[in-house]
Amino acid sequence: MNDETILACRGMTKRFGAVTALEGVDFELKRGEVRALLGKNGAGKSTLVNLISGSLQPDHGEITLLGETVHWANPKAAQAGGIAVVHQEFSLVPGLTVAENITMGRWPRRRGFVNGAALREHAARALALLGADIPLTAEVGKLALAEQQIVEIAKALVDEPKVLILDEPTSALNQTEVEALLGLVRRLAHGGVAVIYVSHRMKEIPLVADTLTVLRDGREVATHDVASVSSAQVAELISGSIDVGTELEHRDRREAPVVLRVEDLKVPHRLHGVSLSLHEGEVLGIAGLLGSGRTELLESVFGLRHDATGRIELGGRHVVGRHPRRMLDLGVAYTSEDRKAAGIVSMLGVGENLLLTARGRVLPKFWLRPIKESRLVKDSMAALSIRASSPDQEIGTLSGGNQQKGVIGRALTAKMRVLLLDEPTRGVDLHAKAQIYRLIRELADGGVSSIFVSSELEEIAEVCDRVLILRDGRVHEELIGREATAERILALAMRQEHEHD
Repeated sequence: MNDETILACRGMTKRFGAVTALEGVDFELKRGEVRALLGKNGAGKSTLVNLISGSLQPDHGEITLLGETVHWANPKAAQAGGIAVVHQEFSLVPGLTVAENITMGRWPRRRGFVNGAALREHAARALALLGADIPLTAEVGKLALAEQQIVEIAKALVDEPKVLILDEPTSALNQTEVEALLGLVRRLAHGGVAVIYVSHRMKEIPLVADTLTVLRDGREVATHDVASVSSAQVAELISGSIDVGTELEHRDRREAPVVLRVEDLKVPHRLHGVSLSLHEGEVLGIAGLLGSGRTELLESVFGLRHDATGRIELGGRHVVGRHPRRMLDLGVAYTSEDRKAAGIVSMLGVGENLLLTARGRVLPKFWLRPIKESRLVKDSMAALSIRASSPDQEIGTLSGGNQQKGVIGRALTAKMRVLLLDEPTRGVDLHAKAQIYRLIRELADGGVSSIFVSSELEEIAEVCDRVLILRDGRVHEELIGREATAERILALAMRQEHEHD
């Protein structure tokens, strides 16, 4: 890193009606610097990123790039000027290939036609920077979520940007892929690229960032060299208080009644005879690397996989004709890892999202009951600490943490007894995570059972009573309570078959 300033923001202010999203923020980034941008959901991080990248225009303040004042009319202008953004929510076209997505908007042409060979060459070069082995001709919509994340990052590298903004880039990656990505970020910085790194995963910050800026309530509260502050000090700056721990109590529920039994579950090329039992009030973790079959397991139990075979029992009864509506009627809810696409209805209000599953199950069919529904929504929002101006506010306008609490809240209002949770804290801040952890444990104390899938091994260890290790579509080991440390889980998840066969 040298002392040349690449990007400078002065007095950045942005208001949305009566709400001040950003107030007088100064931000400076040098060539080759990796700056972590930290803060709770709603702190102003996304607003600052959107101002820098041309998605929003500031009400006050100015941006300079290499010493020249810039006024981006739109994201395309910012991209042309050297600003590249990898957003947490993907901007991929599912029906196009990997190569076509990576080079989207700059397909090379020859004699008026798309030059396929050049297109694939550009895409291959970007993927090579990531060390990724994804077929260029693969259809993006058929890739796993983690592979789509890699394609999204590669897409930002095609134009060799001066400033690269990464918004929660590791939220869909496993431990091995995270380490590879952090190494890539450091290599890019060494090559002179200035990086803004937005993440809620605190353990990544000292591994990748040189400096950090903390926003709280739309204002800058601190900028430090990463080496000069501890994790506890950073947590205090983010939250305004030092207590962000959860101190959750594990319980051995194996003597409790079995509420869900899975026997010999198979999905072609994905699952190879998975069997497990979930007990009343238990939080059962499923840990495994990308491709181990975690998501396919939850989808199969919920009836989303028509190619799945095997036996599912609920309360000792065989479930025949398994499909999502039937499973919901039987008290089983599923939360997808892709919150935007399959978790919320963005244009509906918070209240409507919370009631989507409840109507016809805990509320009367065919008739609206405004008073009862209003009370149910109010109680759910209070229990979940959802921050919204009113139940009518569009849920898509809320922070990621509040959106995710809304997804879980839908199951809560419908009084589900089994929760299938796929990456339930993806892309949410420390406090939102702690609230979700406590909610899951409180539900468990009330008899609700959960299967908990996460790429963050620390939270599996923290939240779950029991953990099953999934490798290559098979359950190989079981860890109970405190023996399920993040280190032990990772070692078993990466273990090769020949080591114990």
